[in-house]
Amino acid sequence: MIKTQKTKTLVTKPNNNSANCIAPNLIYGCFGGCVNTYCYMSRYNGTRVFVNTNVDEIFQSVVEWEKTYNKVPDQQDPVYTMVDIACNTDLVLMQKHVKKTGISLYDYLLMYDKHENLNTTMATKYPGLLTTDVNSFKKRPRIRVSLMPQVYSTVLEPKMQDIYSRIEDINRLKDLGWEVHINYSPLIFHHHWDEFYEELFQEVSAIAGENKCEVIVLTNHVNQMAKASPEARHLMQYSNEVKNKSGVMRYPLKHKSRLLNEWTDLYCKYFSRESIRYIF
Repeated sequence: MIKTQKTKTLVTKPNNNSANCIAPNLIYGCFGGCVNTYCYMSRYNGTRVFVNTNVDEIFQSVVEWEKTYNKVPDQQDPVYTMVDIACNTDLVLMQKHVKKTGISLYDYLLMYDKHENLNTTMATKYPGLLTTDVNSFKKRPRIRVSLMPQVYSTVLEPKMQDIYSRIEDINRLKDLGWEVHINYSPLIFHHHWDEFYEELFQEVSAIAGENKCEVIVLTNHVNQMAKASPEARHLMQYSNEVKNKSGVMRYPLKHKSRLLNEWTDLYCKYFSRESIRYIF
């Protein structure tokens, strides 16, 4: 279901991970293939998609928030206030629906590019669909390409762009003027995870070289686990510590810290520790 509306939720929220702040939703909801496995959107929104047409008000909310924000050099960016414009969707996958707002994805990005202090960031699992050339922009908007071992993606992200071609798209997007980061998300620890991630790092290193990255460990929800396929549940079974009876499932902390240290050591065989922006 796709509904066109004017959003009343015009609140720009601070963020200390992928961006300095999160813009109000241009699109809320997604048709990505991870909807019935790990994506948090399905917990709240199911398969509904809302396209918000009051674009100027959305942008102005970010502009007003930035006026009170004291930007300092940080892991998000040394100069610009980074705005996550697609926290609750994949705008690359959903870009044809952006046109229902009356503007294109290019036009929306350009609004931020024209602002002295703002720059944009968004994550995607479909970099092959992104053909927007931003070389004429004053700044380089950031795209975060989501990666995981293909053996996991086949089960947890059915019908999505395969991992190898996502890696191949990294250099193409750089040629189009984008700043490309890698989003290792969700990070999954299962039998032989170290072998699978080492193979992934080898492919990234050989094809795309070193890029800044962010690392986000898998969380899940009991309701999603109930809907997932037996194969998906098997891969996600170690994230089985329910926190505060809310239904959210996480890796037990006593294991998570050790596993993250092991993952980081493996990553640093191929890339510098400084290239990791944050681990969450």
